[in-house]
Amino acid sequence: MSKLLSQLTGSGISRRDFLKGSAAATAALAGLSLTGCDTSIQETAAPSSSRETASSSAQETTIAPSAEVAPEKSGVEFIDESQGKWIPAACWHNCGGRCLNKALVVDGVVIRQKTDDTHPDTPEYPQQRGCLRGRAQRQQCLGADRIKYPLKRKHWQPGGGENAHGELRGIDEWERISWDEAFELAAGEIKRIYDTYGPTGVLNAGYGTGQNARLLNNLGGSISLWDTASHGTYMLNSPNLGLPHQGVGPGVVMCLSANDRFDLKNSETIVLYGCNPAWASLGNHCYYYLQAKEAGTKFVFVGPSYNFSASLLEAKWIRVRPGTDVAFLLAVAYEMLKLDETEGNVVDWEFLSRCCVGFTPETLPETAKVRECFRDYVLGEYDGIPKTAEWAEKISGTPPEDIRWFAEAIGKEHKVSLLHSFAAARNMGAEDFPQMLMTTGAMGGHYGKSGHSCGAAFHSMAGNGGPSLVMPGSTGIEFSVSPIFHYVAAPDVWKAVLEGSFMDTGMGSSGAAGGYHEPIRRECDIRMIYHDDSGATLQSCLGIMEGIKAHRKVDFVLTHAYTLTTNAKYSDLILPAQTQWEKTSSYFNIIYSGRDFQIYPSKVVEPMYEAKSDYEIIYTLAEKVGLDPKKVYPFDEKQQYFNLIAGSTVLDPQKGYVPLVTVTEEDIKEWGVEGTPQEGRIPISELMEKGIYQVERKEDDDYFFIAYKDFVADPEANPLPSASGKFEIYNDWKADTLSMLGRGDTVFKPYPSYTVPVMGYETTFSDWEAQKKGEYPFLCYTPHYLRRSHTTLNNVPWLREAAVNPVFINAADAAEKNIKDGDTVLIYNRFGKILRNATVLETLMPGVIALPHGSWVDLDEETGIDHGGADNVLCGPITSNSGVSGYNNYNVNFEKYSGDALIPDCEWPQRIIEAE
Repeated sequence: MSKLLSQLTGSGISRRDFLKGSAAATAALAGLSLTGCDTSIQETAAPSSSRETASSSAQETTIAPSAEVAPEKSGVEFIDESQGKWIPAACWHNCGGRCLNKALVVDGVVIRQKTDDTHPDTPEYPQQRGCLRGRAQRQQCLGADRIKYPLKRKHWQPGGGENAHGELRGIDEWERISWDEAFELAAGEIKRIYDTYGPTGVLNAGYGTGQNARLLNNLGGSISLWDTASHGTYMLNSPNLGLPHQGVGPGVVMCLSANDRFDLKNSETIVLYGCNPAWASLGNHCYYYLQAKEAGTKFVFVGPSYNFSASLLEAKWIRVRPGTDVAFLLAVAYEMLKLDETEGNVVDWEFLSRCCVGFTPETLPETAKVRECFRDYVLGEYDGIPKTAEWAEKISGTPPEDIRWFAEAIGKEHKVSLLHSFAAARNMGAEDFPQMLMTTGAMGGHYGKSGHSCGAAFHSMAGNGGPSLVMPGSTGIEFSVSPIFHYVAAPDVWKAVLEGSFMDTGMGSSGAAGGYHEPIRRECDIRMIYHDDSGATLQSCLGIMEGIKAHRKVDFVLTHAYTLTTNAKYSDLILPAQTQWEKTSSYFNIIYSGRDFQIYPSKVVEPMYEAKSDYEIIYTLAEKVGLDPKKVYPFDEKQQYFNLIAGSTVLDPQKGYVPLVTVTEEDIKEWGVEGTPQEGRIPISELMEKGIYQVERKEDDDYFFIAYKDFVADPEANPLPSASGKFEIYNDWKADTLSMLGRGDTVFKPYPSYTVPVMGYETTFSDWEAQKKGEYPFLCYTPHYLRRSHTTLNNVPWLREAAVNPVFINAADAAEKNIKDGDTVLIYNRFGKILRNATVLETLMPGVIALPHGSWVDLDEETGIDHGGADNVLCGPITSNSGVSGYNNYNVNFEKYSGDALIPDCEWPQRIIEAE
C-alpha cells in the first residue's frame, strides 16, 4: 500500500464525519439550504451574475472533514500540489452542463478536484466551471460500491430453460468468477442463442448504439431498441416542418437552438418554456441568462411549477398543466388574433405570408389534401369551438388573464426569445407541440432578428445557439448498423420480450433505417438481453415492472457495469466495466461539449480492481465466439482517441473549419499510434494538459449568430429543409405519417390542433363533461433533478446527503390528505406503486405532483412496492401515435403511507458486493 493510502486508511476520520462536512460544502455549491438528510428544499435569494465573490472557492474544492474533526488530529499530512499532477478528468453523464473537471493525482490516488482555471473568468470568456455533480465524481469512479470482479448469479446456469432460474433475477446471490470463466460463459450463451434462435433471439438493450452493437451486428444483427428519449416528439422528423434537427458538425446550424448568447440581452423578454438549467444542465447556462437579466431583460417561465431557474431569474410564472401545452398555445394564438384586430401590430402578417405556409387559406400549399388553414381552425370555423382563453383554462389550468397577457407580451412589436426545453414534447399526445410552438413564434415574427428567436434552449447549447466553434474529429470507426433492421420502440420493448412480437415502424426520424416506415409486425423469441455500459435501459425505459418480468423470462442477461445498477441487478453475468477515468479515452464527453469549446479529458487512474473497458470486453468476446476481432474493431482505443483529437477542427471566420491540433512525429511516437504530422492552433501536448480548447469570444465578434437570419432575409435563396422550403404550419406529411404508424386512433390534422391524449389531464376524470375525477386524479411529471444526471450518480453518498429524493406535492393537495413535509407517501397507479418522502410546495400547480427523474428501483418483492421511488414504475409502457416516451403526463394517486416511514436514502447501505 502506498504511503498516501496508508495515511488515509489510518486517519481515524469516520465516513459519517467526512460526509457531514462534504455535504455542507456540496450544498453550498448547489445554492440549496440543506441540513444532512433533511427533506426540506428551500430557495435562496437570486444571486448576482457576478462570479467574483466566488472565484477563489470555485477554482478548487477540497472536501474537508467535518468541523468536528480537527484536521491537525487527523493523521493525514497536507498534500502539496507539487507532489502530484492535475489531470483533466471526464464528466460524461449527459446532463448538458459540459464542464471542465480536473483531478489531482498523487501516487496513483485522486486526492482533490478543481474546475476550469485555464484562463481568467469574464462574462465574455467564461470558465467552464464544474458543479456539485462533477465535484462528487470521485465517489462515482472510486466508490466502495464498484463492481470489483466478474460476477455470476448463483442459481443461473447456461443452457436456458429451467437452468436459468429467471425468477430469481434481482434477488439471487452472487458468485465471484474469473474473467476466463466469464468470457467462456458469455461466449457460450451468445453462440447457443444465435445458433438456435438467430438475430431475433437477441435484444440489444443499449439503444443499438453502444459498444456491444459492434459485436452483435457482426454476428448477424439483433433487435435494436430506439427511443424518443430527450427530444420527445421532436423526433417526428421535425425537419419536414422546417426545423432542422439539433446537431453538431461543420456547416450545421443549430436551428432548433436560439441565437448566440451575446444576443440574449437584446431581448425585451425571454420565455423559458419548461426549462430548468439550474437543475438539469448546470454549468454556464444560468450565468448567460443572469447577464441578460442584469442588462434589463425580463423573464417568463411557462410550466407546472415555479422551478429554481424561474426563481433565480425572478421570472413571471405562467401556469400550464403537464401535457396541455398545445391547448394553451392555441388559446395564445386566438388571443393574438383578437388583439391584432383591436390594437394592431400583434401578428406579423408579412412574416406569415413570406416565410410560412398554411396560416391562412391564401398560403395553403397547392398540394394540400385538406383545404383548411390554422387561423380558421383557431377561430372555430371548422368545429364551432373558438380556442379562447376560457376554453383553454379548463384544460391547461392557465388563468385567462395570464393567457391574454402572454399573447400581448409576445406580439410582433416586442423583442422576444421563445426558448424551450423538450419537456413539453415528452408527453403522450404531444405530437403537435413542435409545430404549435413554431407557429406561435412565427405569429410574432420571432425568427431571424436580433433580440428575437424561437428554438431550443436544451442541453449543452442552452442559451448559446449557433454552429459549434470547435469540432471533434472522427474516431475512424464506422457506425455499426444491425443488418436485419428490426427496431422496437422503447414503450413496446418489454411487451416484445413477453409476448413474442412487436410493431416495427422504423427508428424515428434519426434512425439508420431511414426514419419511420409502414408498420411491420415482427415475430421474435427473445432469449438474451445484452446491456453494455452505455445506458440504463431497465431503469430509464417506460414500465420497469414489465421490464423486470421481461428480464426474468429470458435465458440470459449480460451486463457491463461498474456499479450495481438496475440493469446489473437483474442480470446473470456482470462484467466489471471501467469508468471514463480509467479509460484511454472519453469519446462521449468530447462529442457533447458546448458551442464555444470542446473538452479533452485524459486517463486519470489505473483500472480499479479487475475492471476492463467495453472495448476490451467486446474484443475478447469477439475472439471467443469465433469472429475476427479486427473486423469488429480495426484498431484500439488509443488510436481511436488520437484520430478524434487529431481530426478536431476550429471555426475560422474567413477560412471555415481548420485543423485545431498541431501534431509532430514525436507526438505520434509518444502516443504509439499511426498518424500524419499537421499544423494547427495548439500543440496536442498542451491541449491534453489543459483538457479544453475554448474560443475566446467578444461581443459583436465574427462568431455572433442569429438563427434563421439568412432564411428570413431571402427564403428562396436559403430554403429550410421542408418540402416548401418554409415553416410549414400546414404539413400533410405529419398528418399522414401519424395516421400510418398505427399506434393509437388519434386523428391529427396537417396543422396544430387540440387532441385528447391517450393519457393526460383529461383522463384524470372518469366523466370529463361532468368534471368527475377518476381513480387516478393527479398528473405526474418527472423533472430532471439536481443530484443526478438521469439515473447516473444516484448512488453517490455525497449527493444523496446534499439533495434528498422527494416527491413534490402542492400544499393544498397535501393538506387535503393530511401530508406534511417529510411524511412518507405511497404513489400509485395501474402500473405500479412507489414510496417517496414528501416535500410540500406552494410553487406547484394543484392536481400535479412532480417526481424527480432517475431514482433506482428497490423493489419489495412481497408488497410489490418500490422503496427506491423509481419514476418509471409509474410511467407505464403506453404511448401515442409517434411512439413517444411520454414521461410527463401520467395519471396517479397518492396517500400518506401507513407502513414504516421511509428512511432517507442517504442512510441506506451502498450496493456493495463482496462475493466469494
